[in-house]
Amino acid sequence: MTGRFWTHQYQLASGIQSDKYLSETYYHNRVEGKLNNYTVAGYLDHKGYIDTVLGSHTIKCLINKISNCIYDENNEIITISQMVDILTAEDGREFVVKVSSGTGGGIGVTIGTFAKVKTTIEKLLNNKTDFIIQPLISQHPELSKFNPTSINTLRLMTMRCHGEIHFVSAILRMGNGGRVDNASSGGISIGMDILGKLNKRGFNYSLDKIFYTHPFSNIDFADDHHVPHFDEIVVLAKEKHKNLKSQDLVSWDLTVDQDGVISIVEYNILWSDISFHQANNGPVFEPFFDFIKELNTKNPKKITI
Repeated sequence: MTGRFWTHQYQLASGIQSDKYLSETYYHNRVEGKLNNYTVAGYLDHKGYIDTVLGSHTIKCLINKISNCIYDENNEIITISQMVDILTAEDGREFVVKVSSGTGGGIGVTIGTFAKVKTTIEKLLNNKTDFIIQPLISQHPELSKFNPTSINTLRLMTMRCHGEIHFVSAILRMGNGGRVDNASSGGISIGMDILGKLNKRGFNYSLDKIFYTHPFSNIDFADDHHVPHFDEIVVLAKEKHKNLKSQDLVSWDLTVDQDGVISIVEYNILWSDISFHQANNGPVFEPFFDFIKELNTKNPKKITI
């Protein structure tokens, strides 16, 4: 399930010796590819439909541009002029503009006041690109303290196994002086235990640089840091996974605001990264190895009723 190179790399990063690591190739083809229905993934991965799919606990879309229409937060079709009125109603308010599909790693995301995001919105409209605009939330101080300029999100993975949804692994992604938290955009990832207590070190995108303190805020990761409301976050992710009946493996991006409200930023069902999970938390799929072997058996047991 993994070669010597991957095993060595993950053992070196996590400090956990094991032969139960998965290679990226095996994971995408033999795990994610077996568990998720890619036929409907285009619809489910479209950020403009997240409210429809999940129903609650999402960051509201002030603007949702789909196809040739622009919708407000009440799902009413509005004009471009009305959209501008909404975005300029409050001076200094900041927004998050996201391309609705086909992007990741912080690409296709612009953050700022209307004056800053105006050019981005114009380009998206002229290119006939679907996009959403959300308010920039004020995050929980236990998350913002690492990098106040970005929304530092929890990337949490759940898996449905024999009809039961399980928590697999979680990492905290934090910015490094920038506006986005993705490690691929210069941010840092750090793992945690099953209670939400952060590990004592994190990694960059390439996993070739270890951080014991945050280079921007100088916070020491060894100082007993916990993700706020972690138990509730896990419960929410597992509950919302029930809405994605055709997808058995989901990677969730969640955050907590200053009032302790948990929000799902987005979820991922295609090409979800596992390298950060395994580098930070070790062989996270080890408890599910028998199930993974069942998925890939050449002679599965025939079903009789």
